[in-house]
Amino acid sequence: MNNPESVKLEVYTIALKPVVGYENNSFEDLILNTPGVIPENNLFTEFYQLFVNHIDLGYTEVRSKAFTLSTNVNDYNHDPANEIIWGVLKGGPKGSGKSKALLNNREEEEDLGGNVINDKYFFYLYFPLDSNFGYLFFQIYGAESIRKEFIQHIRDLFKIGGKYNKPEPSAILPNSIRDEFKNNSKVVGLSYITRTLSSSLTQDPEFSNLCREYNIEISFKPKGDHNISPQRINLLNRVISSLNFNNFPLSRSISRKVSLQNLTSKKTSTFELDTNDVMPRIYLHGKIPIDVNGTPDFPSLKLFCDDLLREIIGGQYTRISRL
Repeated sequence: MNNPESVKLEVYTIALKPVVGYENNSFEDLILNTPGVIPENNLFTEFYQLFVNHIDLGYTEVRSKAFTLSTNVNDYNHDPANEIIWGVLKGGPKGSGKSKALLNNREEEEDLGGNVINDKYFFYLYFPLDSNFGYLFFQIYGAESIRKEFIQHIRDLFKIGGKYNKPEPSAILPNSIRDEFKNNSKVVGLSYITRTLSSSLTQDPEFSNLCREYNIEISFKPKGDHNISPQRINLLNRVISSLNFNNFPLSRSISRKVSLQNLTSKKTSTFELDTNDVMPRIYLHGKIPIDVNGTPDFPSLKLFCDDLLREIIGGQYTRISRL
């Protein structure tokens, strides 16, 4: 069972990486050079079938996890006209070293070695044939995910010996999600990590030896339920940065961050003040139906991705360092 409020969506750009000296660079060219593709057929459908075959033969094992395509054929499909593939995976951590038992019988256990502890995950791919640039949407639950394992599969699929190297995905955030969070939030804290070592605060040798490599972090947090809007961040940062701590100006801090809390969802997002931008997650709770077990309604999620794709294709997104 997953917490419905922890269900998130992540979005990545996928840019092909042609080998140095190789002149072509498009998904169409990559598909034409993929073994097993019949050039006379619809190329996108050919690629879709190849993609499905790679993850529908059984569980793909990657490190400590495994995944496969849903066995329900209604859970996945493609749209050649709009060059989209979507579907549901099942997978999760392998059961090696784990066991299960009935709640009313703790004496008997069953070894889970050789098993997979499944969750369901939604994916959505957009790869225009005449371009070298596409997008991947992937739904996760909190910290639990097979996202890295699935992306590795995508990277392997887009590698053609002598022509294309593995692509490097880059995380992005649709601007509508960023703005929705930023425009309905309050400041819940600012933090400044100074270059001052904590060992410099005292002459106590035991403390100094213990904390020799610790920097000091200065935090400013509102008292009670006082609301400060994000529009006041520049003022707060300007005044706080002008202060000194232990003769060290906070304007020279190693890192300056602000935390915002969405007034509706109560979710908190932290971002670097130097970037002057908010990078929240795409929480799906309240945007699409999610059942009591935390599983999203996948047809609704597909429509949600359709809308985000239109925004992203128009260039309305921001790159982020990581998710």
